[in-house]
Amino acid sequence: MPECIVRFSGNNLKEPLVITSLVKLLAQANSKHILIVSAPKEIQNLLSNGIKTLSSPKGNPELLIKQIYAEVDKIRNAQQLDAFTTLQDLYEKLEILLKGIHYTGDFSPALQDQVLSFAEKIATVLVADILRSNQIESQIVFPEDLGLIVSDEFGNASVKIEESTNQIKTFNFGAITLVPGSYGVTKGGKIARIGNRAADYTAATLASIFNTDRLELWQIGTPFKTADENFVSNPTYIESLTYAEASELSYFNYSGIHPRIVEPLIEKHIPIHVYELKDGEKILRTRINSKSIIASQVVKSVAHTDDIAILRLNGPGVGFKPGILAKVTGAFNKNHINIRSVITAQTSINIMIDKTSAERVRKLALELDLPSVSQVEVEEKVSLIAIVGHGMQQNHGISAALFSAVANNKINVLISGSGASDLVSYLIVDEKDKTKAIQEIHKIFFGNN
Repeated sequence: MPECIVRFSGNNLKEPLVITSLVKLLAQANSKHILIVSAPKEIQNLLSNGIKTLSSPKGNPELLIKQIYAEVDKIRNAQQLDAFTTLQDLYEKLEILLKGIHYTGDFSPALQDQVLSFAEKIATVLVADILRSNQIESQIVFPEDLGLIVSDEFGNASVKIEESTNQIKTFNFGAITLVPGSYGVTKGGKIARIGNRAADYTAATLASIFNTDRLELWQIGTPFKTADENFVSNPTYIESLTYAEASELSYFNYSGIHPRIVEPLIEKHIPIHVYELKDGEKILRTRINSKSIIASQVVKSVAHTDDIAILRLNGPGVGFKPGILAKVTGAFNKNHINIRSVITAQTSINIMIDKTSAERVRKLALELDLPSVSQVEVEEKVSLIAIVGHGMQQNHGISAALFSAVANNKINVLISGSGASDLVSYLIVDEKDKTKAIQEIHKIFFGNN
């Protein structure tokens, strides 16, 4: 039985210092390790964007394959790897799929998931090559061979833990086992992705199945700090977070973890330890556990995201007219558009959406026959800033301090939300005011670092 389950990001494959630490840690390991490997974002993006163009006559599968070769070569060069041929089999299978899409024009969700799974498979083979070049043997196990069963909700599947447990528990793991993350296999034998950045969810599932004493995340892309260090000078690491706080932060600028990572861990209260890899060691930076304790420092972090837009449905009677919101949300659900939040007034309904959906949302809203709506607006040049931490509702001075930080610095708040959750209060500001707002809010709660 494995004693250590780790999620390792494929984005680290171009970082020689991180890889040096990884190699040293695994060389010295005296217990079985399972590493769940995520995809490098460059390869993931190439496949995700490329598959959309392949179904058209202008698509070029040969060019896409060459671009993937080039990205892999960058990783090999960064790690000074010899030209191993271990990827050839994956290349050939991927090329057949891409040419088939171009020839038939088929672009089904199931086929898309199958293609995107190659980003993680390639990353996993590269990790194995790196270890082999350092005289460390490992085994690669694909989720379909491991028996990781998922629902057939392609692109956003859920792991079926009960149906996966028996086969996974009886699998013969080696000293070091590498597993591509973010996807599993349906009962019908088709590959289905759990979502983008979902290797964490896979790792958490295995931690739950084996009831390990913790799940380890090694060198995540965005460490948990009191603010984004691109905007605040020397923010400090957050030593402790609850499951809920970590999940909330994952929706903002903390793209280093998946929002669903805690789902398989909750029942068994398995903690998550977040490590930085440095100088051949792993340094514990943040502990995440199930305890919902209100800390003396209520606000844990000032988070933000630019990946939002606001749909405004304006009219003198929208707040009195029933059915408007139901009609809009029904249309959005039918077109797979995610709604992040809704704030209403008597003269305006404000719906927060992902920025990538902005143009589709605009067209849909104009096509709908919405009574009492005289104006449809979509604002894209906005930023969402939030303070996150348990105890917002029990500490009434928190909201006052938040609004004082922006008001005293003449920052205009377009929309605010507070009280719906004990975890978060947020503001939406013009994107040009984002940096100033983050800095001033951080200063109010954490002082000048």
